[in-house]
Amino acid sequence: MSEIDAMKAELDGLVREQSERRVLREQRGEEIKARSQEYMTKQVQAAERYVQHVREMAQRKTKSGWSTDRGGTEPPSAFDSDAFGGEPGSASPFAPAPESRPSARDDGARRARRSRAAEADDEGYDNNPW
Repeated sequence: MSEIDAMKAELDGLVREQSERRVLREQRGEEIKARSQEYMTKQVQAAERYVQHVREMAQRKTKSGWSTDRGGTEPPSAFDSDAFGGEPGSASPFAPAPESRPSARDDGARRARRSRAAEADDEGYDNNPW
């Protein structure tokens, strides 16, 4: 009977240790959760202060007259594709060109010309002494 009692005592000790570890782990988890909640609250408050600051700066700029937002008072830019096109022959050089697809016949002729030119170039390098 003493062996059985020793085994029961050892098992009881292991169960107690396991429950104590579980309690510690749960406490640590709650502490970490509380710290992260506090950190996130501070981050949100800082972000709100920043947004408020930016809004105040924008209001100050418009009230004092040094706003850089000019709206529609600027002359048309050379890069603005809408400024061109009202006049014939004045399409914007930066406007996308209409896509034109080469025909299969043209594509084959280009390939043939390129391959002949490539062969001519290769012939010159076969007799290279170095």
